[in-house]
Amino acid sequence: MDMTIGDLIKFNEFLDSTIDPKNLDEKFITLRQAELEGISKNSDVKHFPFIALSYAKLMELTVLLSGKYADNCQMVNFGDLVANPRHIDVCILNAGLITENYGVTDSIPLWFKKQVRDSTGSQYSEDLGRMVVESSLLFHFVKKGILLRIVKKERHRRLSDQFRYCIPVDAQSAFSNYVDKVKPLAHAPVKAIGCGGVRVECTDVASWLASNTVLNVVKGCLKNDLMNMLSGAMSDDYLKSINKRLEKAHNSLAYINMGRKNFANFPYDEKVPIAEWDEINHTLCHFSLDRYGLIQSELDKSLSNPCYKSPFLNNLLFDASKTQDTNNQKHHVMFQHHLTCPNNHRELTA
Repeated sequence: MDMTIGDLIKFNEFLDSTIDPKNLDEKFITLRQAELEGISKNSDVKHFPFIALSYAKLMELTVLLSGKYADNCQMVNFGDLVANPRHIDVCILNAGLITENYGVTDSIPLWFKKQVRDSTGSQYSEDLGRMVVESSLLFHFVKKGILLRIVKKERHRRLSDQFRYCIPVDAQSAFSNYVDKVKPLAHAPVKAIGCGGVRVECTDVASWLASNTVLNVVKGCLKNDLMNMLSGAMSDDYLKSINKRLEKAHNSLAYINMGRKNFANFPYDEKVPIAEWDEINHTLCHFSLDRYGLIQSELDKSLSNPCYKSPFLNNLLFDASKTQDTNNQKHHVMFQHHLTCPNNHRELTA
C-alpha cells in the first residue's frame, strides 16, 4: 500500500475513534490539522482528492463546534474559532533610528508596512490593517535595526494590559527593561500606571503601541485556515454549504445573546409559548455529525475506487493528478504547497 494512503487511513481512523462531540474543542481540531499537514508534506499530486476530503472532515468538525458555541452563547470560544487569529506578533519599531536615518517623523508604522510590502511583494497582505506576512521575512528588519524585537501577543489579553509593565525608557530601547529598572520619562506624562506596587509616570501604553508597533498575523483563526486550504479543492456547492451553516451559527449566537435563550437556561419561565419554541428551534443550529459522516463515505469510495470522482471535490483535483506539471493548478489548491510533483519531485510553491 502507498505509504501516504496508509498514513491517511490511519489518520482518519484515529480521528473517527477519538471524536467526542460533548468535549470537542478548538485544540483537538488544531492538533489533527497539524497531523494532516505532516502527512501532506510527504505526498504528491495524486493524493490531492484524499487530502482534500480529510481536510473537509476537519472543516465539518469546525462547523459543528461553531454551532455548539453559538447555541450555548459561548461568545469568546466562538470568536476564537471563526474570527480571532490564533497567533499575532507585535513588531516593535526602532522609532529613533527610523527618524534619524530615514527622516521619518510621522506615521512610522505606515512607513514600515510600506517597506515590508516593497520587500515581500506578492507575499504581503493585510487583515483589517494588520500585516499578514511570514515571520521569517521580517527578521532582516531586525538585523537592520529597524525592528527592536518581535513579541508574540497573548491571545486573550489586550495589548495595553500585556505591555503595560514594560515601559520604554526611550524609543530605541522600547520594552527592553521592566519598570523596576527604568527611570521616569523626561517628557510630560499622560497618565500614571501602577507597576508591581510602584507607580511610575509614563505615556499611555495604547497610544505608544499605536505609534511604535505593527501587528502581524502569523496564524489566522481555525475556520479561515481550513477554508483557505479547501478553496479550489472542494466544489463551489460544498463551500457554499459551509458558509451557509456558519452564517446560521452567527445568527444563532446573535439571537441567543440578545435574549439569553439557550439550552442551559430553559425553561426560563414556567411556561414557554409553543410559538416561541418554534422560533427558538428554527434559529438554533442543532448541528450534528451527519455531514461529517457523509464526507467520510466519500473518502471511502475514493480510496476503494481510484476512478471515483466525488461530487464534493473540484474537478481541478482530478486534472492535477493526471499531469506532472501542476503549475496551472497551484494557485487554485491552497494546500498544494505541502505536496510534490510525481516523478521529478519538484516542490510546489504557493
